[in-house]
Amino acid sequence: MRIAVAGATGLVGEVLLGLLPQSRFADAEIVALASADSAGRCLPYAGGELTVSELTVDSFKDVDLAFFAIGDELSQRFVPQALDAGARVVDKSNAFRLKEGVPLMVPGVNDEALGDAKLAANPNCTTIGFVHAIAPLARFGIEEVVAATYQAISGAGRDAVSGFWAQTKQALAGEPDAYSTAAAEALRVVPAVDELIGDEHKEETKLRLESAKILGLEDKRIFATAARVPVLTGHSVAAHLKLHDEISEEAVRDALGESPTLQVLPTGETPTSADAVKHRDRVVVGRIRVRPQQRTVDLFAVADNLHIGAALNGLRIGELMI
Repeated sequence: MRIAVAGATGLVGEVLLGLLPQSRFADAEIVALASADSAGRCLPYAGGELTVSELTVDSFKDVDLAFFAIGDELSQRFVPQALDAGARVVDKSNAFRLKEGVPLMVPGVNDEALGDAKLAANPNCTTIGFVHAIAPLARFGIEEVVAATYQAISGAGRDAVSGFWAQTKQALAGEPDAYSTAAAEALRVVPAVDELIGDEHKEETKLRLESAKILGLEDKRIFATAARVPVLTGHSVAAHLKLHDEISEEAVRDALGESPTLQVLPTGETPTSADAVKHRDRVVVGRIRVRPQQRTVDLFAVADNLHIGAALNGLRIGELMI
């Protein structure tokens, strides 16, 4: 089997290359693809090295499965090339997530949506952790969800991480330029993630529309506020759910505990971004508060946005496809 990783030098591509040798694709030939600037670089892989090749329209000859972890415009250009070459494709960009006929996949939540699709979309990193956390409660009928997300710097890519460190050094040194832009994230919370369109920032729209598609809900039942926080890795979400059916704390905890993708903390333990990295193949859920008379549940969930929130989810999609 021949597997291509487009965006191999990025944060998500880097994590994916670390996961592939431990997966059912351990014996596959791996083709590492990136921009012309990165061509020729050597990346560590399974105790050896991979040499990066430039991503071109001819990169997918004899490729069986292609993982894309690149931007929207590049995915729109190269995903069709990979499909035409006969590869199955898992795309991490926003380009195809809401396109009709393209399954938006969170394995363990909506496996049946894949069917025999040749192209599957990998959701936004915040959406993945959020959906894992609330999907077990769908059995009670989700009437409404209000979510506040606290998103780590690495969710914006390698350049954002470098910029964050530079801003933080300036802020700690008392330099006035540390907060020269409204979006500067050093040592503060910024409740504005990505472009503002209407009354929603893009990250809020993604969470609303993507979660609705995955869970089969009306998007008007989901309300989100997204904030960038000065944390390197580990997205967090506080969710308030209004449910249709009668519930009890025992029933809610049992439902959450049955999910193999969740690490449910006992009462009194608090999930943090450090837990997201520690349990990076699961979503960690805690602060569970159930009000049976109101049929509401509040919870707090954390997930490694590069691991289960991106690369691992994509890998699991690929394993379902092949």
